[in-house]
Amino acid sequence: MEKTVPDFIKDLEIILSSHTVLVDAKQSLHILFNSTPYGCAKDFPVAVVHEAKRIKEEDALTYFKESSLLDEDGYSYEEYPLSDLAHISLNAPKYIQNVCYMLSTEKKMPEPTFFNKLKGDYWKKIKSIEGLEAVIDISTLTPNTSDCEAEEELRAIIRKRKEVHQLKKIAFIWIVEVNGENENISTVMKHYFEGDVMIVENGRKNYYVGWSTPLQDINMRYFVCPPE
Repeated sequence: MEKTVPDFIKDLEIILSSHTVLVDAKQSLHILFNSTPYGCAKDFPVAVVHEAKRIKEEDALTYFKESSLLDEDGYSYEEYPLSDLAHISLNAPKYIQNVCYMLSTEKKMPEPTFFNKLKGDYWKKIKSIEGLEAVIDISTLTPNTSDCEAEEELRAIIRKRKEVHQLKKIAFIWIVEVNGENENISTVMKHYFEGDVMIVENGRKNYYVGWSTPLQDINMRYFVCPPE
């Protein structure tokens, strides 16, 4: 039975076909999604450091304390305004995890909440995915990128995303921008995303797109380039 292509993929195809995207898709995808029913946020936070003793740099720890980002016992909070999370990303980037882009079901992005499963966890990870549609990651590769190099890039991204367990439940999209053509990327896309792939040609650029709904359905057991 043939899968139905999600609406956000249809919208993405239109976006990647537009002249505007040629300026810089990696930096402006959230702006281009304004013409769709979806919300899209760049550098959306999905995890924050759990406790003060994990923060090794003195200036970073000072920033957390002076900005009242830790409670009296030195633990991070379960809720922060998006503005606070943006400031953490700017001033202490090692202590927050952001995804490249987060797509939401509505224009207004939900405020993330965080939790730690165990007391000694390094991270508080995003607690609820309500209102979240998909994680989007964009890579820029070249016409000479090998299949092994493309696979290594993709697997590193997937591993990172799957570490935040709630993200496994929503869709994952990988976009590869190439100034030219590269069949090796198509090979890797088809291996990991099977039939859920497309190529969008736009001028001299090609956008290779693969998606999985949800992320957890991507099989990491088999390789295009098996480890030696």
